[in-house]
Amino acid sequence: MNRKSYRELFVLVFLISTFLNSYSQIRSHVLYKKDSNQINIDGVITNKEIENSKVFDINNETSPGYNIPSKYKTLGYMFYTNKFLYVGFRAYRDQVKTSVLPRDDFKIYTSSQDMVSIHIDTFGDARNWVGLVANALGSQLDGSRIEPRGVQQGPGAGGWSLESNYDFETSGRVTDFGYEVEFKIPFSSISFPNSKNQKWKIRLTTRYIENNRQGVFVESNTSRLDRDNACKLCQLDDEIIMNDIEIEKSFNLLPYLSSNIIGSRDNYNEKLDYTNPELNYGLGLNIDITKNVSFEATLNPDFSQVEADVTQIDVNSPTALNYPEQRPFFNRGIRSLDFSLDVFYSRSINNPVFASKLIAQPSKSKILILTAIDEDTPILVPTKYKSFSGVGSKSFNNIIRYQNVINQNAEIGLTSLYKKFNEGGFNNVIGTDGLFTFSKFWKLEYELFYNSSKESIAEWIDTDEKFSNYTVNLDGESFNGSALYTTLRRDTENWSTRIRYFDISPEFRSDLGFIVENNLKRISFFQGYTNYLNEDLIKRLSLSSRYELEYDYSNNYTDSKIEGYFTIASVLDSTLFYNYEYNFLNSYLDKEFRNYDNHRFTLNFKPFKFVDFISGFSFGKDIAFREEIPDLGQRLNYNLTLDFTLTDNFSIKPSINYSKLRKLQSDEYFFNGYISRLDLRYQFTSFLGVRFISEYNNFSEELFFQPLISWRPNADTIFYLGGNQNMVNEFLDYNSPHYRANNTQLFLKFQYLIKS
Repeated sequence: MNRKSYRELFVLVFLISTFLNSYSQIRSHVLYKKDSNQINIDGVITNKEIENSKVFDINNETSPGYNIPSKYKTLGYMFYTNKFLYVGFRAYRDQVKTSVLPRDDFKIYTSSQDMVSIHIDTFGDARNWVGLVANALGSQLDGSRIEPRGVQQGPGAGGWSLESNYDFETSGRVTDFGYEVEFKIPFSSISFPNSKNQKWKIRLTTRYIENNRQGVFVESNTSRLDRDNACKLCQLDDEIIMNDIEIEKSFNLLPYLSSNIIGSRDNYNEKLDYTNPELNYGLGLNIDITKNVSFEATLNPDFSQVEADVTQIDVNSPTALNYPEQRPFFNRGIRSLDFSLDVFYSRSINNPVFASKLIAQPSKSKILILTAIDEDTPILVPTKYKSFSGVGSKSFNNIIRYQNVINQNAEIGLTSLYKKFNEGGFNNVIGTDGLFTFSKFWKLEYELFYNSSKESIAEWIDTDEKFSNYTVNLDGESFNGSALYTTLRRDTENWSTRIRYFDISPEFRSDLGFIVENNLKRISFFQGYTNYLNEDLIKRLSLSSRYELEYDYSNNYTDSKIEGYFTIASVLDSTLFYNYEYNFLNSYLDKEFRNYDNHRFTLNFKPFKFVDFISGFSFGKDIAFREEIPDLGQRLNYNLTLDFTLTDNFSIKPSINYSKLRKLQSDEYFFNGYISRLDLRYQFTSFLGVRFISEYNNFSEELFFQPLISWRPNADTIFYLGGNQNMVNEFLDYNSPHYRANNTQLFLKFQYLIKS
């Protein structure tokens, strides 16, 4: 696609002006204002506390039933004071399933906990939700939700981000009639229009497993759900009104101290060489300029990852692997940088000495400005078939993101991504994106980006490979490229249709992103059918198919495949998934592989109250991408995870991931191995716990251990004491048949939130 075509597409998108609106019937509730001295957040809801409060009946089952009366009674109570919104839940249940979990543990959802939640749209424009969750014992989970875009997958596929870290207080208890949970939500922790009089759209929700219906997961809401309306954020039917609240702007300081001792050796005959303990310190600042403008900065930040990344099998990947972000600074408030084209990847800012971000959310728009100085900059160069990576030196990074909500049915955005290297060289990416709704069924979205790049002259990558007419090595070359993604989609209760198009030129690069392939023009067609049967055995049935066709920029036919998908949701909170893939053509390094197929199964269910079963199995043929001469082999993969909740406080989670690729003409293997992992946790309270992780990588013959003590009384105050130890087989000799440590670490971190 040439530049003229891009301009025509851009003009066409902006000429779209006729949209059909659909609005729910809003129920307005004027909340009663109380004195804060009358409230005690202890999990016990007294009659005096809920006197004059607004009562909500959470009686509308939306899953698996479709807007039918709930079997169990759940009541919500709501009132406010000058500085806080109070929400209480009283759930009547025959039995309660719950456990003590650390803050933001997604097991609140995945382990079928009895839980309640409040969803708030403070701006009332369906741009985003604030989601606050607690289980029956008051363990917290919070997040923000935006309207899902593109081809996003994983925990954020439904538009959810779980790293918002809202400051709120909860408490819960199990009772003889079920359970009670209380929420205390500071106005200072949430963005909203800068006014003492507020109107917020809300939804109260409860979830539980109903054994009388063969272990069926049930969700009930205050709002009805229109499954024919693809916009879930538009379907909040209740509005709360609060007058004369106190506009309290937050001013928070986050000082931290950390220290670690590292030991390493290159030969097993040597002793571990330990570094001297180093004291690291830094300071974070978070200030509300207004209620809808916030500024966050961090000096000498400690971005060490306490969570050990789950190792991915990469023995056959021709491109770099994408790991999820776990650093709070790069998770809070930047969902607007999620793109289908992956032009932004937060881990491309690796080791910043300074970082700041400004987030402004005035009426019908949102602005994000992020700046960082990175000491050790990762470099990723994509080509047609492979990606090449290295680590550079210091870089300056600047991101500007602007979004404007024209109306409920039209949203556009502008983005600038800029990276400049100390050695010279830069990468500048600018683009526009949009989401347009023609009806409650039809949506059109697009992303269009251009890059202007000049390489550094450095030896960070060493290869003879080329892309287009340029070398992969960093030798000061200049080039420009473009990328386009667009999709037209239709969603109803039963049918989903997608027509998607990717167009990435050979010269397109985003050094602040995760672009691992280019030189492609790809179109795909997707059609899916879902039937919400809600029968005794089958609760939901889904069938779908997808066809994909790809050409390169020389108009060579490179890839073509068809896929079929089958999903059944059944009893025991179970889901069975099957995927069939047939490759008509898959080209790699100019070698063509034709007419081979693959099968993939996944099964998740909860056979008992205390265990979750998660498994996957796949087989078929695959390309050995890392061979000097690529070849086709017979593939087998399986993974198994068992998550045992043995008591309210103690859990064990073993897992294994096995993969092999055998040569077709012999019993030899391109690769054959597994990765096993064990996760042990004891949670004394929702803010104090201990954890032990061990992992064995059969591919590299490595053992990894990580013990950790954590204390986290709120979203930002943390204390960690732990260590890492890595052991490798290469240190073995005949007289010592056990693994030896080649790297070990002991670390301590203390961060304390100072509120003003």
